[in-house]
Order: sequence, then C-alpha cells, then structure tokens
Amino acid sequence: MKTFFVTLVAFSLALIIGCQENMLNEPSDASLLKQKDNLVTTSNIKLAYDLRDPLVGISQLSGKVTYTFQVITDAMNPMALNRVAIHINLDAELNDMYGMMHLEWRIQGRSNDVVTVSEEGIVLIDKWYSITNRSDVVLLVQYLVTTNGIGISNVSLAPLEK
Repeated sequence: MKTFFVTLVAFSLALIIGCQENMLNEPSDASLLKQKDNLVTTSNIKLAYDLRDPLVGISQLSGKVTYTFQVITDAMNPMALNRVAIHINLDAELNDMYGMMHLEWRIQGRSNDVVTVSEEGIVLIDKWYSITNRSDVVLLVQYLVTTNGIGISNVSLAPLEK
C-alpha cells in the first residue's frame, strides 16, 4: 500500500510539472538594450609617431593607450545626447632620432572623464602629459570620443609656458 501511495504521488507530481507552461529563459528586449547601453569596452591604441622636438629636431613616440569606454544611459538625458565615461591610461616613451645619450624620457598618465556626446557627434578632449627628465615640453594628445569608441586625432610636443 505504501508503494502504491508513493507511486501515485510521484505520478501526480510528474503530471503537474509536465503540464505547466514553459517559461522563456531568454532575456527581454528591454534588458538586452540596457545591457548593450551599459557595456564596458576596453581596448588599446598603439602609439607610433614622429614628433617635432625643439631640443633634438625629431623624436619618436612609442607605446600604447589603454582605455575603458562606457555609454551611460540615464532616463533624465534627452534622447539625442549620450554621456560617455572614459578611463584613459597612457604608457609611452620618447626617443630622439639621433640616439643622443640622455636620461630616459617616459610618459605616463591616467585620467577619468565623463563627456556628453550627441548621437552622431564627436567630442575632442585634450590631455597634457608630463615627460620625465624634460622640463621644456609636454606631450599633448587630442582624443576623439564618439558613442562608438575613442581614437587619437593629434599628437604633438607643446612647449611649457615659463
């Protein structure tokens, strides 16, 4: 009798579970859009530029920029404007073309910014980086920020104001 009762309960339970509607395990479209909008992208930009240098004529810049990029969705923002959070980490070195003996010229810097970009617009951000063992110039990097990513518009050595 006990076996019959356990079999009846198991059969009833299997029937109840089998007749329930299947729930979709896929996320809704709204949550997909929200995840896409808040997607954090990390990427690298290789630096390889010949720069006009007032001390030695021409210097070579080599290194990389690592950045993290995120479009911030906010219900209070107008639809045509997007806020973009960026974290930029530059690690580079400057070498003169003639191989003169001098102390190493390293350039390192980090920054965190939040900028407002229109849907089809571009924002230019200027960043100044000091160069170790140089007191006459700084590295000026002009970044292009869009809703799709970050690029470099211009790189130059700028004289320090005295």
